[in-house]
Amino acid sequence: MEKNKQLKSTWLASQFLEIFKARPHWPAKEIMETVKRAYKILIKKGVAYKVKYNAHRMLHGSMQEHYNKVGRYLQALRDSDPNSHIILVTDSKNSPAVFQRLFICFNGVKKGWLAGCRKLLCIDACFLKTFLGGQLLVAVGRDGNDQMYPVAWAVVEGENNNSWEWFMHELQTYLELGQGDGLAVISDEHQSILAAVANILPNAEHRHCARHIFAHWHKSFKGDEMKLLFWRAVKAYNMADYNDALEEMEKVDPEAVVSFRSYRPVVFCRDFLNTDTQVDVIVNNLAETFNGYIINARTKHLIYMLEDIRTTLMQRLAVKNMDMEKTSVMVCPRIQAKLNLAKDAASLCTVTISTRTRFQVSHFMDVVTVDLVANTCTCRKWDLTGIPCCHAVACIFFCHKNAEDYVSHWYKRDTYMKAYSESIAPCVGDKHWPKVQLSLNPPPIKIGSGRPRVNRRKDPHENPKKPGRLTKHGIEMHCSVCK
Repeated sequence: MEKNKQLKSTWLASQFLEIFKARPHWPAKEIMETVKRAYKILIKKGVAYKVKYNAHRMLHGSMQEHYNKVGRYLQALRDSDPNSHIILVTDSKNSPAVFQRLFICFNGVKKGWLAGCRKLLCIDACFLKTFLGGQLLVAVGRDGNDQMYPVAWAVVEGENNNSWEWFMHELQTYLELGQGDGLAVISDEHQSILAAVANILPNAEHRHCARHIFAHWHKSFKGDEMKLLFWRAVKAYNMADYNDALEEMEKVDPEAVVSFRSYRPVVFCRDFLNTDTQVDVIVNNLAETFNGYIINARTKHLIYMLEDIRTTLMQRLAVKNMDMEKTSVMVCPRIQAKLNLAKDAASLCTVTISTRTRFQVSHFMDVVTVDLVANTCTCRKWDLTGIPCCHAVACIFFCHKNAEDYVSHWYKRDTYMKAYSESIAPCVGDKHWPKVQLSLNPPPIKIGSGRPRVNRRKDPHENPKKPGRLTKHGIEMHCSVCK
């Protein structure tokens, strides 16, 4: 093995273009090993990074060339689906203009969400992982099978009052949300999101993610017992269970209850949620699931990222539609599984009839009332989810009826098919994009201090990657000298 100073990074890049097409983030160490095996030559890590840089320039051109294609790409999207909502915002103080923001919501997705999804939007932001930075704002719905239904997304310079208000305004305009009546929005407690939702959708029910609240609360009140009591209170469907959980918490630590109430339980506890939307979601995991779903796309530059998201969702809508077409089920699979659990628990209930539609049900030490016409139960689980609870199922069986008939229409096969009957239109490649007179400069590079982080910094209470290994979080330790 020897070094060769005449070996150029541009030549090496040209030799490995096919590998870089398949693996855009091919690590420098692997590049060094590949050159070593193929050419019996040692190269430094700096040369490997130059090889990577030159390969990307050969494949994708410069950033200036990339952003000059944005206008053509967006026009191609509009041509393929004229009714979609695609809004580009630029900073025109300079010449050529500088890219600032881009909002995208496809017409097929809009129609599907309005026709087949409950009126819930989970909103969140995630970082883009290129050297240009920026963030992606997303709005995600929930389909009839309790899975994510991405609705809209926008590339912005960062999370601030202006960007979030702009995003929510575009969302409100295109989805025809009005003042937010009958709509539930769930997000973290970012101040810009809270302000934007309050200004744009003042009548919407704005829920705060309980997981984020727990992360703050748990810093002061540690331990597995406090964790269980927190989630017991948050997940309680009715006031009696909620109060029982807080009483147990007060016995352990009265200050914990005071702190818990300071976070305004009305915005993150199930007991206080509106039953009209028939969604019991109290965590923002749908938006975070979508952010993880497109994690590879977020490492790419603008056009390639947007194309990855578009094609992935185009395929997802089609596959979901075809998969459900093959079945003859009445209720969506995940909902049927929940209903089956309620059926199993119904065997432990004792039903006492009051009228043909109203019943008293004993379940262990608890007694509740059920109304099969109003679709209500004292436990509120049926009211809030639209899926009969074990008490309701026991009454339905008492009347010799089918429990599936009492499931909300939002979970039925026909409603699910409405959400996925629409599609995202296919789009041609860059060779066929129309000519557009729009020159754009890329956004300015924001250089942060230190090495850029790739993975999110996890809180101490989060589950470790190795479930068989106990965490040392919360354990008092002493060094060998103090001992």
